[in-house]
Amino acid sequence: MNLLNPSVIVIGGSLGQAGEHLMAGVREVVYRRSLPLATTHLRIAVSMAGDQAAILGASQMVTQFVLSPAAIETTLQAAG
Repeated sequence: MNLLNPSVIVIGGSLGQAGEHLMAGVREVVYRRSLPLATTHLRIAVSMAGDQAAILGASQMVTQFVLSPAAIETTLQAAG
């Protein structure tokens, strides 16, 4: 928190489905261990992706890699 200063923390998977009691505990620990300036605009939310979060993240990473400028350049050079 103090180093990266994110604006949103998203809890997913089985932790996100555990309910509001767990989320309250996560919020409590994050706010207690972080500098007030780092948590001023922080939002802690449950992922809407549910059980599909891992596959959605993996597919996003693959898409970004395959369509990266370096990958496209390599493909074009190999095609001749």
